[in-house]
Amino acid sequence: MALAGLVMLLAGAALTTVCVLTIGYSLRLAGQPGLLTVSGCSTDGVGKQAHTTCFGRFTSDSGTVVDRPVPYGGSLRVGARLPVQYVESEDDCYRVGVAYTGVRVLGIAVGLSGAFAGPVGIAQAVAIAAPRRAARWREARLLRTVWRVLTPLFKALGVLALVSGLISLATYLLTD
Repeated sequence: MALAGLVMLLAGAALTTVCVLTIGYSLRLAGQPGLLTVSGCSTDGVGKQAHTTCFGRFTSDSGTVVDRPVPYGGSLRVGARLPVQYVESEDDCYRVGVAYTGVRVLGIAVGLSGAFAGPVGIAQAVAIAAPRRAARWREARLLRTVWRVLTPLFKALGVLALVSGLISLATYLLTD
């Protein structure tokens, strides 16, 4: 149980970190906002290992055009125009909008749930492994108190995950 708690803690922290670092793009807080007009796509690999990358012309909202083809990791039809944030340091584009922000909020909520549930699992493993003495009862009482404090947090993160997931799914289905 302690190992499972540690894995949940690390996976939750990793997911939260990735989503927090990229949410600025979908909110248009980082990168250069503009439109990507897809001019072609290429697929590398075969079967489940296939990865499609599309290229196109990026025109920023201020009118600046990037001279070379800009990559976008995903399959799109040629001629498609989509709002993106171009990140020059990564030479990549990120989709923007409610659907893409909702997915990142969902990732943050799920990641935080794992990050908080991991230490609870570790504490439960320690409480179970402790000798049957008065110390074990004190640890069990402490664990119940911690659980009582964290329960509202888990409920709030669950509601946040549900709402952001539903919003991003609905907007993705309605716009693509």
